[in-house]
Amino acid sequence: MSRSLAFVAAPRPLDYGSRFSRLRWRRAARAQAVADWSSEAPAEAAVSAADSWVVVRDATALPVPGSRVPEPPYGRVLVAGDAVPEPPSYVHTLRELEQARVRTTTTARESEAAAFAFWPADHPPRAGESVAEFCGRLLSVGAEARARDDAFRVLRFEEPSGRERPELTRRIPAGALRILDVGCGAGGGIAGGGGRASGWRITGVERDPALAALARSRCDRVLEGDLREILPRLAADGERFDVIVFADVLEHLEDPFDPLRTAGALAAPEARLLVSVPNVGHLSVVRDLLAGRFDPVPAGLLDAGHLRWFTRESLALALEETGWIAVSIDGEAGAPSPDPEPFLAVARAWPDRDEASLRTYQWIAEARREETAP
Repeated sequence: MSRSLAFVAAPRPLDYGSRFSRLRWRRAARAQAVADWSSEAPAEAAVSAADSWVVVRDATALPVPGSRVPEPPYGRVLVAGDAVPEPPSYVHTLRELEQARVRTTTTARESEAAAFAFWPADHPPRAGESVAEFCGRLLSVGAEARARDDAFRVLRFEEPSGRERPELTRRIPAGALRILDVGCGAGGGIAGGGGRASGWRITGVERDPALAALARSRCDRVLEGDLREILPRLAADGERFDVIVFADVLEHLEDPFDPLRTAGALAAPEARLLVSVPNVGHLSVVRDLLAGRFDPVPAGLLDAGHLRWFTRESLALALEETGWIAVSIDGEAGAPSPDPEPFLAVARAWPDRDEASLRTYQWIAEARREETAP
């Protein structure tokens, strides 16, 4: 009997993070082969390659560390349940997640399941059925044809850009109306606070088409594409903004300096720059490094999409180098690492430690242009 793992293809090429996710799924599924299924492809041809399938519809969801996907009961579709770390723990890294207890949550509808497993002999595709139609049909079968198993659970990583970032919106000065949200994602980070300032006119920049579509329901205008092309074009068109926001964006860029310089050309008189970046000096990251670990995950401090890493000092230097003067750089603690005290007790023996940095999840900078009076 052959078992294969299938990923219902996302509309983007494989990247560094998705390749790690695929490896973790392959180990959990104990699959002899891996396939990519196009949603529009004929299901009959796709399914015929193996006797048993594990199908992953959301590759950003990970199997619970250490788990193995069991074979589905004959005649049933085995649907993955959702799991979260057991309170009161909060995890920031894969190593912490491996050590955490997890509990099953109230799962989403089966039609929204991140993964499922089945025997093609029990659930053959229909003639002319596409992969998308086939998956939808299998996940909508009646309760008597579905199965759950606590060995088959996934951890989902939320898309944070859909909710307001109050630590940023409260820093927008009174009277600032024209706001540029660079890398706005789903648009909620800044636009979610617009109710407090009905005069805000928010322009979002976002390269991901799906997120840009969501952002259009929240922002006044969304420019879809690469910020390296859009920001110079806005500057050349003479557009100016009272506040320019880079919320968890710089760490994803090969060259964070260039857009910061371009932002200077977009700044109106007295404009403010707001920047947030994750802190590479956070306790969870430092502790993992001492344990010889640095594992990419789909979101958070060790997001697989991070290309650059910041401390408070390196963020200050980036601002200075690109023509900005930091008005303030504050640390946001975020959720605490699990069981921090044993590590902190060891760290306190080192005289050059920065305990404040160890407890800081992200740095938030407010800056003004060099030529702007304080």
